[in-house]
Formats: sequence, structure tokens, C-alpha cells
Amino acid sequence: MIDMSGLYGHEDYPVALTKFNNSNKIRKWSEFKDVHLKITNHKCPICECSLKSDELLTRNSGAASENKFTTITATVDHYRPQALYMFLALVADNYILMCSECNNIYKGCEFPLFSNPTVRATTVAEIANEQPLIVNPIIDDLLDLFIVVARQMTSGRKVLELKPKHTQGYLYEKAVATIQLFNLGECDVVCHNNTNVKNLRINLLHSHFVKFESFIDAYINKDRDKMLSEITEKNLRTYGFFKFFVKKQFINLSLG
Repeated sequence: MIDMSGLYGHEDYPVALTKFNNSNKIRKWSEFKDVHLKITNHKCPICECSLKSDELLTRNSGAASENKFTTITATVDHYRPQALYMFLALVADNYILMCSECNNIYKGCEFPLFSNPTVRATTVAEIANEQPLIVNPIIDDLLDLFIVVARQMTSGRKVLELKPKHTQGYLYEKAVATIQLFNLGECDVVCHNNTNVKNLRINLLHSHFVKFESFIDAYINKDRDKMLSEITEKNLRTYGFFKFFVKKQFINLSLG
């Protein structure tokens, strides 16, 4: 997951905000897409799939015998969904970049809160009283929520996933809810009921493992030269996963 805390301080953000405020487009939040992409190195901040135009993922969107494919593109999501928070539909800091898969297939209009019964804000002033259970990479401290795990599935494939850093309390519940909602942990168990969607997520998490595999070996063996070589050759600093390794928030369960 990618830290987006530098978004509002980025030199292009005021320009995007001005365009947004002056726009007459129905979906004028799209004015923020480019600056969000710069902050995330053209990756989805949630699943870290590439959002570069020549690297976009596709998946089968029909039956196995059909030749229908969906391309996973960059979208600007309403963090608090319009369906539940219409008063935030045109509020600039309610927008967050997501790939179309994380946005439309996984998140949709879901927005669970850490309260029972759920009492939702009805005004901007009441937002501060909510404790969302979906991560917001722009304002949340990701390193205080997650640990990166390399794991071997029962199928033998290896994946790079997330798990909660804490074992109880609000931050634990927030991490669990986020991981489950976006299928970022135990991806072969807690998975989407659409086989094509499930396979795409597993393939993506496997590709992340492959990208980091040699670095992980060097990390475990404390081979500094190899680590530096892998970081440079594979541009690993552009991945959110990398910061977790720097902070030693990594567990290797991939042996076998």
C-alpha cells in the first residue's frame, strides 16, 4: 500500500484544485487524477497494480468461453461514497485514486465504521466523529496499520500480502476490514466470489512477490550489496511495500 501523505503539498495540487473549482464537468473530480498518479508513481495506492497506459492489467469479464476483457484503469474514488455522503460529493479532500478494480469491484459503496450501532455523519463538521474502517492512504499512517507478509499458498504459488500490525483495538479492526474488503491478505481464502476477479488479484499479489523475491532473499541473508542492486534494478522504492522492509515490518512465511 502506498503512502499518499504528500498529496496536498505537491506543487501540482493547487493547480488541480483550481481546475476542479472552475470546472463545469459532471465528474469534475477527474481533475485530480494526474497529481494523484504522480504521488503514487502511477500505481494504485491500494493494490499497487500499475496504472501506466502501457502496463494496464486486463481480466476476462465474461464466461471462460467468451472473449470479453476488462482493462483495469485509474479512477478517482469518493473515499466516503456519494450514496452515503452526498454532501461530500464535491468536496476535494474526499477524493482518492484507486484502480477501477479496487474502486468499482471491491469497494463500491462500502464504508464500514468502528461503531455499533453505526451513526454516520450528516454534515462536514460531524466527519471528525467517525472512525472509518477503510484505510485512507492520504491521511492514515500505513506503517502503524500493516505488516508485509510473503506467503506460500496451498497451490504452491507465493504472494506478497498485508496483515494487521496490531492485535486488537480500532487500528487492528481497520487493518482487518481493509485487507478483507480489498482481498489483500489470505487472498486464496478471503477472496472475491467472481473467479476472474479472484484470479486477477492472486496473480497481482504473486507478481509483487516475484518483483521482490531476490530482494527478500538478500534481506533475510543481510546481503546489503544484493539488496541495493535489486532496489536499483527493479525500482523497488516506487512500491509502498518497500517502506515496510525499511521499517523491518516484514514476515517471511514463503518457505516450503
